[in-house]
Amino acid sequence: MVASHVFSSLPGVPGPRLIREDNRILYFARDRVTFRYLSHFYPAPIRLDGEVWPTVEPLYRAQKSLDPGYRRAILSAGSPGRAKRLAARPDTPRRRSAQSWFRTNGALPRADWNAVKLEIMRRGDWAKFTQHEDLGAALRATSAALLVEDSRADPYWGIGPDGRGENWAGRVLMEIRHALRAASP
Repeated sequence: MVASHVFSSLPGVPGPRLIREDNRILYFARDRVTFRYLSHFYPAPIRLDGEVWPTVEPLYRAQKSLDPGYRRAILSAGSPGRAKRLAARPDTPRRRSAQSWFRTNGALPRADWNAVKLEIMRRGDWAKFTQHEDLGAALRATSAALLVEDSRADPYWGIGPDGRGENWAGRVLMEIRHALRAASP
């Protein structure tokens, strides 16, 4: 590994962080330890819509239904992973939806979920990187690196099983990085 950029570390994150010579940050797997702060599971509480969320993940998952009981379940989930499991669609294989709030309650996610989920993630990530100055600075410091959620499980937010996924998680982070850099003096 040869670094093209080096910048200081965040508290709790070993550093310095290196951006590899391929100028890609694969923050789900390959570069997880170094760039874990880019994850939606990273513990960075955010305030949005009158609530405090422990990470972006439960904020995002809570928007999947307008049912107040569902929102309470997500808020009290205790971990981003549990929030994700509670939010599983009821029609997915049982191994993935066994803990689904929707399955347990005979409910479905909101009908417009696919139309609104990207904007919800943008709002959550924007809140995270503007409410935590150190995280915003670290995101800006990734310079022009390609940010990739190298998750093989998710072809929408990550790269999917064939490596050709849409990488919306990384794309949103790059949009926010661009906006933050444009707003910096």
